[in-house]
Amino acid sequence: MFIAGESAKNADLRDVNQRDTWLVMIAMSILITVMLGVQTKSIIAPIYMVGSILLSYAATLGLSIFLFKQFLGLEGISYRIPMYAFVFLVALGVDYSIMLIARIREEVKNLPFDEAVRRGLERTGGVISSAGLILSATFLVLTTMPIYELKLFGFIMALGILIDTFIVRPLVIPSILILLGKWSFWPIKTK
Repeated sequence: MFIAGESAKNADLRDVNQRDTWLVMIAMSILITVMLGVQTKSIIAPIYMVGSILLSYAATLGLSIFLFKQFLGLEGISYRIPMYAFVFLVALGVDYSIMLIARIREEVKNLPFDEAVRRGLERTGGVISSAGLILSATFLVLTTMPIYELKLFGFIMALGILIDTFIVRPLVIPSILILLGKWSFWPIKTK
């Protein structure tokens, strides 16, 4: 039996979009993990790097939807926004992660591991923080647009970049590194 009309069309569109969104998210996560593995020459590092990025994305989306519901009375957002936000936030998170991890790995050559993490964080913190603030402000400009979907997307991106810049990079990643210690870059040996 075939059903026609706007409701049926929207239901089909929702189903296809959900499937495609999961497919894109899973494929991107796997491909980026593999690429990070090649770049870092490690099996462990890409797992916590991508894991922290996914955690950051989930926190951003959850907090944004909560704020939209509380302050704007929205019951939902466009089906496109989560995937667009995922693609942008993952790309930016990977960039910041690579910058931090590369610096820490340079410092590990000359310093004990805990000191190398601290020094790497000190040396990249200013660059990552200023880049995050500038990029967040750039996306926040979208909230001034007359298209409501762009307003929401701009807010989600600004919030996600701030979470990634000021929570994930300076707190979560270094904490994971300290907890894992010499296993952080396995199979590469560290001091």
